[in-house]
Amino acid sequence: LHLVDLSGSERVGKTGVEGNLLKEARFINLSLHYLEHVIVCLNKKAQGENLHIPYRNSLMTVVLRDSLGGNCKTRMVATMSAEEPDIDESIGCLLYTSDAADDLLCGDL
Repeated sequence: LHLVDLSGSERVGKTGVEGNLLKEARFINLSLHYLEHVIVCLNKKAQGENLHIPYRNSLMTVVLRDSLGGNCKTRMVATMSAEEPDIDESIGCLLYTSDAADDLLCGDL
């Protein structure tokens, strides 16, 4: 069972974070990018394309390799805020999870 908490993956310009928090937010956002890339590649592979799945681009995707491309059931839980100042972040979260779900459901993952 793998549980990954990606809290803190907000837009760094909006939050004004600096120092170590800025580095952490950048790594989280980069990991999300690589996770999406792996999911897209897995979907293409499930549709018959012969391509490399870039698990090694991120430590998170290396750890989640069996959960994403193995014989496992994978769930993604997205939490967001309904507060007015957070609407842009909530919409971005919904779009990300919607795209990931579309790719996961289109392939036989």
